[in-house]
Amino acid sequence: MPKKTFHRLDEDKKEKILRSAIDEFHQKGFERATVDAIAANAGVAKGSIYQYFSDKKELLLYSATWALEYFMKEINKREPMCDMDVFEYFLSAQRGNRVDLLKREPLLVAFTSDVMFGKFGELTKNLSDEIWKTSESYMLSLIRNGKKRGTVRSDIDDETLLLFFQGVVDRIEMHMFKGIQDQNFEMSKEVYDEGIKMLNNMASLLKEGMGR
Repeated sequence: MPKKTFHRLDEDKKEKILRSAIDEFHQKGFERATVDAIAANAGVAKGSIYQYFSDKKELLLYSATWALEYFMKEINKREPMCDMDVFEYFLSAQRGNRVDLLKREPLLVAFTSDVMFGKFGELTKNLSDEIWKTSESYMLSLIRNGKKRGTVRSDIDDETLLLFFQGVVDRIEMHMFKGIQDQNFEMSKEVYDEGIKMLNNMASLLKEGMGR
């Protein structure tokens, strides 16, 4: 986690530092990325970065967490997740807001893809753990909303449902990000249509199961 000094910065400055870090890590990987370049591109002194983060590893881990939180907050602005259950979360992608968000943020999509597909080597597990910790609160909210509405089974505990839902979301996201990556992070109509079809099918499977 960043030091208290980082949290005292205004949001614009924090975002500028993190976007600079994400760009550097995406372009060069962890080993070749330098704090000097991150600081220069963010318009701050190199020493300032070490006032905000203990080391380059902490900056990478927090950058991954921030990227996920950025996406979730942007989705929440347009379609409040407090009003959704797990099924609506999948199906809401059809309305286009989420696709538009991915198109607007090619760097964050590319960096997230780097994390998912192991570009950062030995740090991949640390990165995955940080991302899942961040995503759990969002997923639990969707599950609990479903239980309140009667759309999600109440006879199964939240932890088991979360584990199942995480597994589904993880594999879908990897598949979809791979499709975007294969097209140089451009969201073509073909990739979009395939993604929508998959989300519809997954929502159906979540509701009805695989059995006949």
